[in-house]
Amino acid sequence: MAMLAFGNPHERRGLVAVMRMVATANGTRPFDGDRADLVRMFAGLESCAGCHGFEESIDFSDLVGDAEPWPDVETGIAEIKACLPTQQQALEAVHAGVLVALYSIEQDPEGLDAARWISKQLGASDSMVRAVTLTAGQHSKAAQADVFRRFMSKRINVDINEVRKFAARKDLGGLSNVAMIEDYHRRLDKAPDGSLGYEMRRFYSDAPFDIPGTPGTPLPVQFLGSHDVHHVLAGYDTMAHGEVYTAVFNAGNSAAGIGWLSVVLLQWHQGIKIGVFNPAHAHLDPQLVADAARRGAATHVDVYSADWDWVSLLDQPLDEVRGSLGVPVGGNVPPGATWNPVSQ
Repeated sequence: MAMLAFGNPHERRGLVAVMRMVATANGTRPFDGDRADLVRMFAGLESCAGCHGFEESIDFSDLVGDAEPWPDVETGIAEIKACLPTQQQALEAVHAGVLVALYSIEQDPEGLDAARWISKQLGASDSMVRAVTLTAGQHSKAAQADVFRRFMSKRINVDINEVRKFAARKDLGGLSNVAMIEDYHRRLDKAPDGSLGYEMRRFYSDAPFDIPGTPGTPLPVQFLGSHDVHHVLAGYDTMAHGEVYTAVFNAGNSAAGIGWLSVVLLQWHQGIKIGVFNPAHAHLDPQLVADAARRGAATHVDVYSADWDWVSLLDQPLDEVRGSLGVPVGGNVPPGATWNPVSQ
């Protein structure tokens, strides 16, 4: 969602308008509660004078007020189309709308239906929107098979049929790249003080799980290892809400990140079992959610790409790695603090 950090005022208005429309399920319900709080937080972030190089703040007050900003949904879509003329712009805004629909602690099929309808109207058809919409109304086993396996296939560049085969054996960890395991563990052991690898060692010392590639770890090292690096780079802890903030950071950083965002919000926010981990309910701070998306969008390297060589960075100073990637200061783990607050 690069528009969060680099969009012009018209693009930003279109993004906030889509979020507003999803929050109200195309104007069929009040603009209130946690969904409205999230939209208002994003609107404040997007309109801030000085935050994005604008001399004056952008007025989004009509999009975050109690009154509907449009006389009907057709008028709203027409304005959004004018703000977001390209398919990429439209897709980024639809992803922001999906975030609103998934932000509610309870399932929100009406919001997801609105996001899917908006996607079609804007010509930005997105398979992830369809998949998540279907998942919201399916049994958890069907959801696990549908969303998580397809997501994993794309994330690690392994054919879906191969993923299904290992999933049937309950051995997704068996998809690990053996050479990567050896290289990762060796670099972690030798990483000097102050390096990314050193902080990863501290991360694993605090975390309630083993280093990826250790026998019994549930997912491939090429996925889990890079995901854990995302936690450290973005500065979010290992708690359920930390998983969500990391996923929002990913969604802001890469269009492909919307897949993991969907899995995480369903699994760790709404408590639906999607993957191999136990589900949980997280209580999210809308300011942290909006800030995580902004920080991901400002990070100029796609750290979600399967081609990103994160292992080679482990022996480099953490601050320098963050600087080279453009990761803004932030997160919920101050320097030296624990990565697993429940242990305190």
